[in-house]
Amino acid sequence: MRILKSRRAISGAVTALILVIVSVALALAVAVFAFGLFSSFGNTNAGVQIIGTPTVVVNGTPSKWNITITLTMKNSGSAPAAINSVTVGNLTFTPGNGATIKPSSLYSGFDGPVTIKVINYPGHLPGSLANTNVGGTVPVSITVSEGSLTPTLTVQATLQNSTYP
Repeated sequence: MRILKSRRAISGAVTALILVIVSVALALAVAVFAFGLFSSFGNTNAGVQIIGTPTVVVNGTPSKWNITITLTMKNSGSAPAAINSVTVGNLTFTPGNGATIKPSSLYSGFDGPVTIKVINYPGHLPGSLANTNVGGTVPVSITVSEGSLTPTLTVQATLQNSTYP
């Protein structure tokens, strides 16, 4: 018992001061995240985004299918972004290797239409591109590179028209 009596507790004023400091720090942290003051914290898309709902059109004949994807993209990052690849359904195309992308590079501040065309694709298309899915959705993924980042933007496009059976 004698040992316990010899120890002193923290004074009430010091305890109150510590509680005030911790409370202010927590309130500040909550305010920073609530108001988005660290908007880039955890941001993996490097400022490149797809605006709205893209559309997909498929036409042509067997062994010569043409796929056109029209979308609006925005690059709010500080560096230009290049489109590396496009996946529609389960088919992946790269610029110059099956796909024509205009523009293929999005300068800093770009906000406008992007057209992706696949001409004379010789194979079978996924069911999401068939004429039975007109008005339905088609998964579209676009991989871009901006500086050292290469995010993949995934969106559900609308199949506007298709002649693929």
